[in-house]
Amino acid sequence: MIRTMFLAAALLAPAVVHAAPADAVTTCDAAWRDAARDRDVPVRIRMPAGTGKVPVILFSHGLGGSLDGGTNWAVAWAKAGFIVVNLQHPGSDRSILGQGRIGAAMAPAQLVARVDDVHFVLDELGRRPREGACDLRRADLAHVGMSGHSFGAHTTQAIAGQRFPVAGIAADPRVKAAIAFSPSPPMRGSDSAAFGGIAIPFFSITGTEDAAQITPSITPKDRERPFRAMPPDGKYLLVLGGANHMVFNAQDGLRGPASTATPHIRDTVIAATTLFWRATLLGDAAALSELARFGATLPSGDRFEHR
Repeated sequence: MIRTMFLAAALLAPAVVHAAPADAVTTCDAAWRDAARDRDVPVRIRMPAGTGKVPVILFSHGLGGSLDGGTNWAVAWAKAGFIVVNLQHPGSDRSILGQGRIGAAMAPAQLVARVDDVHFVLDELGRRPREGACDLRRADLAHVGMSGHSFGAHTTQAIAGQRFPVAGIAADPRVKAAIAFSPSPPMRGSDSAAFGGIAIPFFSITGTEDAAQITPSITPKDRERPFRAMPPDGKYLLVLGGANHMVFNAQDGLRGPASTATPHIRDTVIAATTLFWRATLLGDAAALSELARFGATLPSGDRFEHR
């Protein structure tokens, strides 16, 4: 069985330091003002122990989510030595819940806004020396990863180079690798037209029960389509048996639609994604070799592919 140690992430006030052992994580919350768009973008920064420069991973939540989305993944990646920045996207975050605004939150304009949030946060990471107790000068912006769940996966696909019949969506060349939890096929046009330009390493993660009520036309098998349409070289797919959509939101104790999260699912995702980040953002040849053999560690209900 794959075993991974976890550090529980407390939801603290901005710039509070977690005093702890060598693998401790410092967590800083803030809201960064994008004056050009008259928009505040909340961020949660998890800084690994140490003082040297390290790669950066951004995480984008799903529809109706918040900075808490992806907590389990973010904590594990920070413990593994990466700076992890969770973004919260106004207009498609938890502020829409119970407000009858789901349709507007899914509109193309919100995807444009999310993509622009990513560009802005990367700009700010290069401009700001600190955020409270977090030393942003440690951010190695030559080695940036992007990740997200559901609508956040859609955001990740856009940043990685998915083509859209919508103006104003641009990939970010600073992002060198990407992981999409519950990726989506294009709403219009062919898969090859949408995903044929994604050249960076890309890891698609889904489950055999990965369907969402809000997008009933997208089946669990559809979530494999981006992987199959991307050009080969550095493309990976993990399909977990029995895993449903809310598993990949990665919030322990989440209330809402039932999640089929299990220790096996959680540990498998953390092991595979950490190998991917080490291989792509750190140039770790041993991690790359281990990732290529990852399928051999899985039970028969799971599936791993790479091309």
